[in-house]
Amino acid sequence: YSVEKLFVKRSKFTCHLCDRSFTEKWALNNHMKLHTGEKPFKCTWPTCHYSFLTASAMKDHYRTHTGEKSFLCDLCGFAGGTRHALTKHRRQHTGEKPFKCDECNFASTTQSHLTRHKRVHTGEKPYRCPWCDYRSNCAENIRKHILHTGKHEGVKMYNCPKCDYGTNVPVEFRNHLKEQHPDIENPDLAYLHAGKGLGALR
Repeated sequence: YSVEKLFVKRSKFTCHLCDRSFTEKWALNNHMKLHTGEKPFKCTWPTCHYSFLTASAMKDHYRTHTGEKSFLCDLCGFAGGTRHALTKHRRQHTGEKPFKCDECNFASTTQSHLTRHKRVHTGEKPYRCPWCDYRSNCAENIRKHILHTGKHEGVKMYNCPKCDYGTNVPVEFRNHLKEQHPDIENPDLAYLHAGKGLGALR
């Protein structure tokens, strides 16, 4: 068989909306949920309302509640909550950098780092300080701008959506949510959103 014939033979289940092809019917069924927005696997943790496309994605999420880290590195003591976390960690040992820039020689261990790097070429600065006109191509520069330049003294990075509490320490903010607002949905995710939102929850 030629390569083309083998591909046609193996990829016999095709999406009629985007022309992606799959070798198994179940893979096509899972893919179609991306188009329909269907997320049939719901997290069973109390007060959590997250739903997911696949059972494996839901199980990975569930471990953020339990703290379970069953994916162990065989080269060091690292333990990850998901297979993806372990795969990303192992690149520290192997030196593998599979995410490559098509404009220069930059390569990264993660897709997120490559996305951030590409903004050097495009000039895109999607992150904005909520208290002035400063913009940046990465969220970390916004944090440094707010906390270390002295231009916004007294400003708090993490602001509680339920009360007037604010802090610049993410762990303190997470503990505040859990202790003072036990009814809040997904406090671990809420504190991350507060940091990424850079004041969006104020």
